Amino acid sequence: MTDRSFSGPAAPARRRRLLSKIAAASLALAGATLPMAAGAQADAFPSRPVKLVVPFGAGGSDVIARVFADKLTPLLGQPVIVENKPGGGGLVGAQYVANSSPDGYTMLWLGGGSLTPVLRKDLKFRILEELDSVVSIARGGMTFMVGEAVPAKNFAEFVAYARDNPGRLNFSHTAASILLSTEMFKREAGFDAVAVAYKGSSQVMTALLSNEIQMAIDVPLFYMPMMKEGKIRPIVHGGHERSPSLPDVPTLAEVGIKDLTFEFSYGIWVAAGTPAPIVEKLNAAFNEVLRDADVRERLAQAGVVPTGGGVNVHAEQTAAEQAMWARAAKTIGFEP
Repeated sequence: MTDRSFSGPAAPARRRRLLSKIAAASLALAGATLPMAAGAQADAFPSRPVKLVVPFGAGGSDVIARVFADKLTPLLGQPVIVENKPGGGGLVGAQYVANSSPDGYTMLWLGGGSLTPVLRKDLKFRILEELDSVVSIARGGMTFMVGEAVPAKNFAEFVAYARDNPGRLNFSHTAASILLSTEMFKREAGFDAVAVAYKGSSQVMTALLSNEIQMAIDVPLFYMPMMKEGKIRPIVHGGHERSPSLPDVPTLAEVGIKDLTFEFSYGIWVAAGTPAPIVEKLNAAFNEVLRDADVRERLAQAGVVPTGGGVNVHAEQTAAEQAMWARAAKTIGFEP
């Protein structure tokens, strides 16, 4: 017996309607299946070791990263392995993670503000587009410090000394962010000094101790032993709040410079497109670690304030830092 429902003049229209209904049903089924598949994927994650990439050499920020890795391992049920991939001021490691599979198994430990276009000549990498933020680990600031040869004990005394010695003071920089910070600080405080480039904080400390330079802006952690001995003197801190490791050092705002900070944050990133349930699972694990008293103490010793929060917090911090650097660069006509 022949089915006549698709024969005759109206048959093409009936076929199109049927095919349309089949397509709509298929799309609806796929739409219902995708969330379930993503949820199942997150439930199974991780089923093998997870990599935490630190884009700098050993002995620096990877020290705290390893503390987190040890705490994350039992929470995730798989080993979390720290891997150093130094080079390009963080760019090599960041690109490595961006090019990895978007499955949550390769994470990046980095402050997004360090990869700001205005600070890096011809920087093609766009961190907010090529990576997804997982969690903010901590926020802090760089500290302005002077060598023992400088007689100033506080900000007002330093400014008076610097103005009385024009052209006789040198300052260090190891990165564009430090150079730009110091140039803005000089402008706001109203003194002059000569920039001297160095490769790293160890060289800067030696130069401060030998009076080759008289001042520096840097993350304070490396200089703490010399600060305790009084051979390097912290004058003012660049964060929005005082550093936990330097509670007696005032912030820029407290000494009257209200439109400038030397602030930074750092957090965790994964390749763009990593399924949201996996990102949220990692976010929850990191937030759990951030509640650990031992971890909070280690962060305080490093001079930073724990943050945590939702998956978008670090992306928002990074966008704000990049905007801050862009405004500062425009103000003084800075070129990387």
